[in-house]
Amino acid sequence: MISRMRGVFIRMLIALIVFIYVGYVAWQQLPSFDFWVVMLFFIVYSVWSVVAETLIYKDPEAYVIEDQDKRSYLYLQLSFLVALFYAAIDFVELHYTRLFFLEPYVIYIGFILFIISCFIRWRGFESIDKYFNPRVAVYENHRLMTEGAYKNIRHPLYLGSAVGFFAIPMVFNSWGGLLIILLATVPALVYRIRIEEEFMLKHFGDEYAQYMKRTKKMIPGIW
Repeated sequence: MISRMRGVFIRMLIALIVFIYVGYVAWQQLPSFDFWVVMLFFIVYSVWSVVAETLIYKDPEAYVIEDQDKRSYLYLQLSFLVALFYAAIDFVELHYTRLFFLEPYVIYIGFILFIISCFIRWRGFESIDKYFNPRVAVYENHRLMTEGAYKNIRHPLYLGSAVGFFAIPMVFNSWGGLLIILLATVPALVYRIRIEEEFMLKHFGDEYAQYMKRTKKMIPGIW
């Protein structure tokens, strides 16, 4: 619990520093539209973070008996933060890969996708209940979740995260940020899924193998 909250605090502190800087630059130098895009995203992002960590997430009732994360969570978080930082700075200051002719529609689509990602993750949190762990781990008396959001796909939380990853470069209309997501964050996500599925096969054996046969990783009927 203490470790998780420390991680949450660090992530939110980094995001807060980035958005304070970006918001200040936007307020000083940019049109009001750009300023309010930054502020609105910061509000939505902060509200979701608070809701997810305090109202949706449930602390486990059992102890972790094995952890095999292999730094996949670290790689995923770092690559995403790099993309977020670049996209935000590119939007308000650099403009290296900001395509103005796509605005404001690409920004609106980005906000819609981000909100959709929050609902997908909420559904995933609700289904996995107290078995969620940001690391690849199993608890005492761990039960394989195959219902709710996990009925047809094995990684609904990663699906929600992936939608959010792509939404943010669109919110900031940063195609360089999107390139970072494609080249760094997506491979980190695929690596994490591979690590997790190997780990689950190790612990649940044939039960997980049968579950894999009747489901897809993140996209129903496709992958």
